[in-house]
Amino acid sequence: MLSMKSDGEGRRTDEEIRAEVLRVHNADLVEGFGEISEWGRAHRERRSVASFTDARCAYFVHQDGRHHLQLHTGPVPEGTGAEWVIFVFSVGTGMGSILPQPSGRFDVSLTTDDVRTELISFNVTKESRVWRSSAPGLAGDVTLAYDVRRHDWAPGHCPMKLDAHITEEGAASYGVMTLRLPKSMVTEGAPVRIDIVPSNRQPSQRWFKVDVDMFARPIFKCGIDTAIDACIAGPTAPSVGDWKIYFGDIHAHSGEEHEAGRSCGLGSLDENYAYGREVSGLDFISISEHDWQLRDHDDWDGRMEQMDAWDDPGRFVVIPAYEWTSARYGHRNVYYRDTGWPYFENTPGPGHNSISTESRSPAQLWQALRECGARALTIAHHPSTGFFPVDWSYMDPEFDRLIEVYSSWGNSEYFGAPFAGNACDRLPGLGALDALVQGHRLGFMASSDGHDGNPGNAQWSYRQSHLQHRLGSGLIAVLSDELTRGAIWDAMYARRCYATTGTRIALDFRVNGAIMGSEIEPPADGVNVIEASVTGTAPLERLELVRNGETVLEKPCRSRTETLSVEDAGTDGPCFYYVRVIQTDGEMAWSSPVWVG
Repeated sequence: MLSMKSDGEGRRTDEEIRAEVLRVHNADLVEGFGEISEWGRAHRERRSVASFTDARCAYFVHQDGRHHLQLHTGPVPEGTGAEWVIFVFSVGTGMGSILPQPSGRFDVSLTTDDVRTELISFNVTKESRVWRSSAPGLAGDVTLAYDVRRHDWAPGHCPMKLDAHITEEGAASYGVMTLRLPKSMVTEGAPVRIDIVPSNRQPSQRWFKVDVDMFARPIFKCGIDTAIDACIAGPTAPSVGDWKIYFGDIHAHSGEEHEAGRSCGLGSLDENYAYGREVSGLDFISISEHDWQLRDHDDWDGRMEQMDAWDDPGRFVVIPAYEWTSARYGHRNVYYRDTGWPYFENTPGPGHNSISTESRSPAQLWQALRECGARALTIAHHPSTGFFPVDWSYMDPEFDRLIEVYSSWGNSEYFGAPFAGNACDRLPGLGALDALVQGHRLGFMASSDGHDGNPGNAQWSYRQSHLQHRLGSGLIAVLSDELTRGAIWDAMYARRCYATTGTRIALDFRVNGAIMGSEIEPPADGVNVIEASVTGTAPLERLELVRNGETVLEKPCRSRTETLSVEDAGTDGPCFYYVRVIQTDGEMAWSSPVWVG
């Protein structure tokens, strides 16, 4: 909309932009910031403001329990016949510290004619995102889109000073935010009041700001096309070949005790599911409570009923799961293809973290799963952590199909891997790559292991204060033809999935045309063709090709989208390949391997 017109008449005017949005999207375009309504509970900065445009003032709100931003928009046009109204903002968001900060959300509400309506919630993010509201009582779909136009991140853990207000920063982003509402919710000819209220269980320096530009509004100055299109389309899954990419967090813990008197997380189950769907924008989720958190099988049955109640095919899938917790053999999460199956404790009675002679082995777990007839996956996590390392002498390829290579515990790929986390008493020889070298055929996944009530966006919590680092908390991405419980589970079983540090990197990896997770026969000429395509959420730094545990190729990158195509003669005997993705902001992704031979 801001491109030069084809007739040589220069750029479109403000009125032409508004007319085009009305014609194409049946929506009125309105300045999100008209004037401040109340700023006593927000910080106003007028000296120097970091932005992606020449904003001269901004209002900041932090998740510290004190701040609240209340503003009025520009007036809503009258008599246009538009079905929608789209408010446009210039915004920024960030961590507010070089240290990891508790995560939370910002709640957005609309007030017209003294009636307040809760609209939507969003979270601090470094990447372009779209949120869709499911709040009851709304007159229609409400969507919020954030198109990131600029990143700042602290290299080498050195704090950045961004502007006169944000003087110590780890990672921040700036861009265009669009909020789309049914026009029936607002009053024509008048501005509306918008409140942005931080919500967090723990004080945090995370922040959000709205820019004020005294010379030209964002509608006229900025490339708003992407943000408007995303707002109209709503959340849309990226594609890889014939598959969609769906992102999930399948390792999180709630604060519900259910009379068991034991929990290790925060928030109720319903609150955790709601946060994952509404704020983190997950496609699928598992709240995988420890076996010692479950009171009994009646409690487990009740939790499965909640799983079924929240499961919404095509929108938000819940995978039934619990954590089999063993200090003797290592932790494995059990993921069922459907509900209705029992759970199996690791150690009868109290003392879940003790190394007991009564501890059941993984082989006994697999035997129990076979005897009951369940289709299940058992996925080991933080395998090299010294407190409860994984005993890799136990392996069953029917159930052990994946490994959690990354979580809020940090990077478990190999000993000495970057971003190992603060609780990184890692033991050599027990990482995810070590398991592959030993011959175990495991795909890669990641999830948060969150204990703060914010699945998909977990970070530091006073319940688990040792789980902290400056990257995301981990996501699993699956390649599936549909968003249903069975399809997602089948993709995980096929190892048609990959791991990220919490950012939504799009990754396609193939060997001889076979997708990640495949086992294939060697080609007749012995030459393997390895191909990868990556679209990052920040500029990519490099792609690394791993063969049989060794990094055999590093490709420097210069943009967000890169490809890799290489021929390799392989080695004598079987081999495996996977690709490691590193972004300039430190975020990473790992494809599942392809095994040849």
